[in-house]
Amino acid sequence: METQPYRYEAIFSLGHNCQVAAQLKRNGLRRQAGPWDWFNFASTADFCGMIRRRLEGFMQLEHLEIYGKSVNTYYVRDRQSTCLSFHDFKNTPDQPPLHDYAEFRERLDRRIARFNDCLASGQSVLLVRIIQHQQDAEAIYASIHETYANPHISMLFILHGEDSDIVELPSFAEDARLVRIPKGRTWEGDTEAWAAILSKIRLA
Repeated sequence: METQPYRYEAIFSLGHNCQVAAQLKRNGLRRQAGPWDWFNFASTADFCGMIRRRLEGFMQLEHLEIYGKSVNTYYVRDRQSTCLSFHDFKNTPDQPPLHDYAEFRERLDRRIARFNDCLASGQSVLLVRIIQHQQDAEAIYASIHETYANPHISMLFILHGEDSDIVELPSFAEDARLVRIPKGRTWEGDTEAWAAILSKIRLA
């Protein structure tokens, strides 16, 4: 018998990097932008700390430092959270670095409010994050449920493996799913594997 799709009123990327948001968008599951979409936030401990603060103080101007640049953008680190931005701040030759911070701040504040409001509501929500170790999933799961009262939050954690198979891993909670997939050859990951694991997920 064919499994019925899982339906959610909202789906957000919890990041690690921008692969999650890109694959949600590719598979028609990114209806709205979230605060974590395009950042690189590899530290689980720092990420959980920012979750528990409901993103208060996240990416504030006084905590930002530039540590590199490309032709188009500056690479910016938030010293408080260790989060990295590669896409948000334009490298415009006749403008000082971070000249577009006010525009960035307004956009990020909207996304933070949207995320916090949704997770404080009664909506059915799916959160998706790439993790490096299975214990990261438990830490993130705890930080979300200790911070937000919504009982209808589910989580999908993705680990990257060297093999070509998609492997469903044992989970520690009914509303958390852990899947190991091939890591792929580009920053977007393995598109076919992502399509397979997202194929039974729908936006209500």
